[in-house]
Amino acid sequence: MDLRLKEIQDRLADRHIVLDFDAESKQYLVSIGYSPTYGARPLNRAIQSELLNPLSILLLSDCIRDGETARIRFDGPRNRIIVIPNHDASVEMEGDELNASDDIEIEEMD
Repeated sequence: MDLRLKEIQDRLADRHIVLDFDAESKQYLVSIGYSPTYGARPLNRAIQSELLNPLSILLLSDCIRDGETARIRFDGPRNRIIVIPNHDASVEMEGDELNASDDIEIEEMD
């Protein structure tokens, strides 16, 4: 687990971004990623979906900037980890992708 998180930290080193985990968030990743049958594959998927995907969104939306600390915490009531943004989103999605469904024409089927 720590080796995998170090790999992620090393990838962020060029941007001088530091990952700050609480013990509960690490324990959560271990608990959902443990499988004696499949080895580390479930852990890799858990890290991808629970950590890397949300972190990527925050980096792209400028909520975490170069030289800052990305704080990863366990959200007990929701039983998940969260990456805490340092700033409000300042980058809008191109083409207003959040409302892209407004531009879709729906053809009725018989």
